[in-house]
Amino acid sequence: MNVEEIQKWINSSKPDESIIYHTGHLTEERDNLEIRGKANTFMLAAQQRKIDLFQNKVKEGSANHRPIYEYIAKKLKNERNKYIKHIILKGKKV
Repeated sequence: MNVEEIQKWINSSKPDESIIYHTGHLTEERDNLEIRGKANTFMLAAQQRKIDLFQNKVKEGSANHRPIYEYIAKKLKNERNKYIKHIILKGKKV
């Protein structure tokens, strides 16, 4: 998935729809510009309350290797987005 495809998914997905956007260990892979771009795009959408982000451990780590995670984005319901935007516009903290 490139950044354009991510934006399209964020804007067109239905509430509660989810997608696995990366499998691996993001902390260890952030030097990869493509992976960093994907992660940053999803993080920005989460900060804008368009999506929630989750991770699911799929493989335990050990002394020799890092654990492996699925990184998941889930579209939020529009009503919640509107409510939060309303509170922010009113100058109140969430």
